[in-house]
Amino acid sequence: MKVGDLVIIASLGEIKAYKAAPRTLEAEAGLKPSEIKLDLLTSIDIIEAHKRIRDLVTDELGQFKKGSLGEAHNLKTEILNTIIKTVAEDIDSLIEQYGEKKVFLSIPQEHANAILEHMKNSDKLFRVVKKDLLKRDKNTLIEEFKPELLK
Repeated sequence: MKVGDLVIIASLGEIKAYKAAPRTLEAEAGLKPSEIKLDLLTSIDIIEAHKRIRDLVTDELGQFKKGSLGEAHNLKTEILNTIIKTVAEDIDSLIEQYGEKKVFLSIPQEHANAILEHMKNSDKLFRVVKKDLLKRDKNTLIEEFKPELLK
């Protein structure tokens, strides 16, 4: 990883984007790539992921909404598909906005293929790690993207 690279850490509920920045002058000159830190650019909450199904199929009084009974069994799948599309669109937006150099992406294994299929900018990804790294300390994230760890 080099100065200026974009690191995106995503899950179905949140996305964080970091820019690789130098800790020292040697790192800025490209002489010591190990002395790079990640600076948070933005954090995005995926609102749909935090909604409860009960709130979507009932009204304020707790009664089922008209037409929601027959559709309730498909609701989880529809919500999941909507969230996956939203995450893919948000990642694409971050790549377009900040991805001048290499782009590193981390997404959970169980949803990785679906998210990558919905992305328009998946060809701009330099390295994809199929792990949920959202709760990891940002100081250890760079280590997760090293090639020897991905084998």
